[in-house]
Amino acid sequence: MPDVVFFLKDETGRYVVVNRTLADRCAGGDKARLLGRRPEDVFPTALAASYAKQDESVLKTGRMVDGALELHLYPGGVTGWCLTTKLALRDEKGCITGVAGISRDLNAPGEKAGGYAELATVLEHMRVHFDETLRIEDLATMAGFSVYQFEQRVRRLFQMSPLQLLHKLRLDESTRLLRETEMTLGEIALQTGWCDQSAFTRNFTRYTGTSPGRFRMMTAKRVS
Repeated sequence: MPDVVFFLKDETGRYVVVNRTLADRCAGGDKARLLGRRPEDVFPTALAASYAKQDESVLKTGRMVDGALELHLYPGGVTGWCLTTKLALRDEKGCITGVAGISRDLNAPGEKAGGYAELATVLEHMRVHFDETLRIEDLATMAGFSVYQFEQRVRRLFQMSPLQLLHKLRLDESTRLLRETEMTLGEIALQTGWCDQSAFTRNFTRYTGTSPGRFRMMTAKRVS
């Protein structure tokens, strides 16, 4: 799959497994040249810093990076846009041991980006500030789009509306807190951007098919 990059990294952020696509783009097709190296050893400074920051966040918090819109490097120094997902690897005791990542190209190298740069800035804002009050109209303005254009671009990338994407970001963090902490439902609701516990419970049940309390009973990893 020439449009998909896959890799595994250890707890220090070094590559331990890479696929042929990543090797073709960054190491002349030689996978061995990438093993044991970090992003700063492979990519230009700006890209490497962004990738390393993602890795550090996943390794430190265990939170998944899901569908991050970002630039990737191709042979000859050409860049293109991709959607990247990263998640923590854990051992049998639940301790984080590394990072797994996959990136899917959105356009061919050098192809017109179609407003991805502006959209990437707004999507990152949503990821960082999902716990705040975010209006779709304000997000569209931030990206330089009309609300309709913003809705269409987000739907094209994620097969969901901007509001659904915002809810997903909140629910991802909500489920993590339910599994890994003993915070009350009210505390989780406020920390993840819901206006109150009722809104949290209603939306959680709507999207997952079960209540937050029942989800916690089934999956929570209690903090000792």
